Amino acid sequence: MSIYNNLFVKPSEKINGSSDFTQIANDVTQLYLEDSKFQDFSQDFLNEVVKEMCNLYNEEKLKGKYSRSILYTIEQFLLKKKQNPDNIVKFCLNDKINPTVQIILASCFYYGKWVEKNEYKAFVCYQKSAEMGDDRGTYNVGHCYRYGIGVERDEHKAFIYYHKSAEMGYTGGTYMVGYCYLNGMGVEKDEYKSFIYYRKSAEIELNKDLQ
Repeated sequence: MSIYNNLFVKPSEKINGSSDFTQIANDVTQLYLEDSKFQDFSQDFLNEVVKEMCNLYNEEKLKGKYSRSILYTIEQFLLKKKQNPDNIVKFCLNDKINPTVQIILASCFYYGKWVEKNEYKAFVCYQKSAEMGDDRGTYNVGHCYRYGIGVERDEHKAFIYYHKSAEMGYTGGTYMVGYCYLNGMGVEKDEYKSFIYYRKSAEIELNKDLQ
C-alpha cells in the first residue's frame, strides 16, 4: 500500500494505538520531502540554512530547552525549508569551523537522531567544539568524562574540563567546579573553594536575569 493510501481512513475506521499516529506522522513527513518542490539547493543556501539552524539551537538553549527537544524543533525548521534533516547532517559533517554545528552533531550521535547512535562520535564532536573554544562543548567533554560517555570514565579529566568551561564564564561549568570541590570529585576536597564557585555560578545567573 502506498503512503498516500495510508493517509486516509473512512469515518467508520478507528486509529488504534499510538503506533498508528506515529506511522501517519512519518507518512506525512515522507510526503512532504517527496513533494515536487523539494530539491537540493546551492552550497551558499545550505550554509545559510545551517547558520539559521545554529541560531535556532542557541536561542532554544537560552530558553532552557534540552537538546533532545531542540532536535525536534530543528527538524520542523528544516522541513519548512524543504530540507531533509539526514542530508543536512551529512553536510554538517564536513564543517570544521562552527562549534555549534559540532554540538548539534554530538546530540544527533548521542540520541541516534538522523544518524546511528554512537557515543564515541558524540564525544569526538564535543571535543572538536571544545578545541574551537566553545564553553558548552568544553563543559560537555567534562560531562562525558564524568559519566564515561564515549570515553573511559575519568573524574580528574572531568574536573579539568569543568574548570576550563568555568574560566570561560559558563554557568554549568562553574557550578560543577563547586560540586567537585565539595565532594572531592577529581580534585582534593575543599569546602571553601566549593563555596566560592557556587557563589560565582549564582552571580553569573543573576547577571543574566538582569540583562
